[in-house]
Amino acid sequence: MTLTVCAVTSTRADWGLMAPVLALLRDDPAFDLQLIVTGQHLMPDAGDTAAMIAAEGFMASATIDMKLAGDTPEAVTSALATGIDGLGKAFARLRPDLVLILGDRYEILGAATAATLARIPIAHIAGGDLTEGAVDDAFRHAITKMSHLHFVTTDDAAQRVRQMGEDPTRVIVTGSPGLDRIRTTPLMDRTALFAAVGLPPLDRFLMVTFHPETLSADSRAACGEMLAALHQLGPEVGLVFSGSNADVEGRAVGGMIADFVRSHPNAVLHASLGSARYFSALKHADAVVGNSSSGLYEAPSFGTPSVNIGDRQKGRVRAASVIDVAARQADIYRGLQRAMEMDGTGIVNPYGDGHAAEKIVAALKAVGGLGTLQKRFADFPKA
Repeated sequence: MTLTVCAVTSTRADWGLMAPVLALLRDDPAFDLQLIVTGQHLMPDAGDTAAMIAAEGFMASATIDMKLAGDTPEAVTSALATGIDGLGKAFARLRPDLVLILGDRYEILGAATAATLARIPIAHIAGGDLTEGAVDDAFRHAITKMSHLHFVTTDDAAQRVRQMGEDPTRVIVTGSPGLDRIRTTPLMDRTALFAAVGLPPLDRFLMVTFHPETLSADSRAACGEMLAALHQLGPEVGLVFSGSNADVEGRAVGGMIADFVRSHPNAVLHASLGSARYFSALKHADAVVGNSSSGLYEAPSFGTPSVNIGDRQKGRVRAASVIDVAARQADIYRGLQRAMEMDGTGIVNPYGDGHAAEKIVAALKAVGGLGTLQKRFADFPKA
């Protein structure tokens, strides 16, 4: 008997992490894979990542346009409501045995909510992490409490999930499946990369991704400080920007970056680079800059230093190559100088060995349909 697993993806980031798992599920006769595509994938300014999913050989079982109409809290809340409505209807039609989700986005909180109301068990990847500077931290922990099976990236994350009362036998340390994608993606050489991103060949360049710090009063100010520091480096340092998340202030931040790129011939902006170009950029860049989880998850696998700005990723486990700086021009500039002088040889990535997908699929095969939806709160022994 096959297990019908319905995966939900909402951004290029969660897709890049989930894809190795979904490829194994798709090709294993023990599973029937369904896929719901929603969120930023369907936004016209997000780089057509839905087409990238199709190009990788995945067919969407449902697409749900959340109709995000702006970057205010009201617009994001309305989009979340639309997403929950569409996900509820999709689950009713698809009737999966299990919903598979990853991470901490508000769109994924919507998927967990709809699955819980539909009485469908949930398997969650990357619970137990911390991002104390973003609302995602609260969303992630809420998703954990709605989930029945937990695939976590580190021992620290596993301990936090157990602290939340989850059954220790259903908390499995797998590492990040994003590292599997690094292991299997052919990379471009430096010359081909510059041609692919449209940047003139330069001796030095940085990979830059900046998202709104959603617990901050003003992400635009922090973005402005970063852009000022990057300008200070001068035209001899190339800059490859990727797009910002569809969060509160996301469009404002994206507009600031677009304006900066238009006035700097040494900079290019891509809403989404895709895996081959993005990982190639991580390999060849002198440093990764911004506040994306990728600077902590994936960059260390290439020995590439990361300048992590502000509190968005505060609390995550860090490799020795991550340089934390305040969102101030002078601090960011000093961090950039330090990163461009750092030798990343021998850096150990704390997020696994690049074989997470195999562990996740093996666990799904072993656990089957998960049985009852009722969960007993697993108390820690009293001291």
